[in-house]
Amino acid sequence: FQQRGAHEIREIRQFHFTGWPDHGVPYHATGLLGFVRQVKAKSPPNAGPLVVHCSAGAGRTGCFIVIDIMLDMAEREGVVDIYNCVRELRSRRVNMVQTEEQYVFIHDAILEACLCGDTSVPASQVRSVYYEMNKLDPQTNSSQIKEEFRTLNMVTPTLRVEDCSIALLPRNHEKNRCMDVLPPDRCLPFLITIDGESSNYINAALMD
Repeated sequence: FQQRGAHEIREIRQFHFTGWPDHGVPYHATGLLGFVRQVKAKSPPNAGPLVVHCSAGAGRTGCFIVIDIMLDMAEREGVVDIYNCVRELRSRRVNMVQTEEQYVFIHDAILEACLCGDTSVPASQVRSVYYEMNKLDPQTNSSQIKEEFRTLNMVTPTLRVEDCSIALLPRNHEKNRCMDVLPPDRCLPFLITIDGESSNYINAALMD
């Protein structure tokens, strides 16, 4: 947007995060972390303060602000203090970070950011970056891509039996190629059945 004033033109950039569910918090913090980094990258040094808002301007807004502040603090000081950051925000606006679930999500997000870093690569540089990532370090006999995969395995939660309850129903056993690789209930696509009585389960997972 360009706001025309009496003597100057101001550019206003609007960012809209669409990955937050209607209830609860995102399952992964990866999308929001990428969003926060994009906002930072597109904000010039001489830009004014960010205006952050959601429906009530407290819950999701508080999460964004705390994550933004903590990412800067981690980079600048090598430490984070989520508790006192939220406490300070609440002294200025009521109910900032409204729920325990949001408070836990902030910790998950900062943990992911500190452990994994920013792994995004411009599409035009994928070939060269991939080549560099595969180079073996003679001292560790490992490569960056191996270390990234090791970190990925460390931060990825293990699915529990109750997470895959639909796949484990007796009527769906024959549809599972391997009982060690099952889709979680939250990611299932459902088939439309003609008679309404057949199983609408398929051994597949929706990826977003």
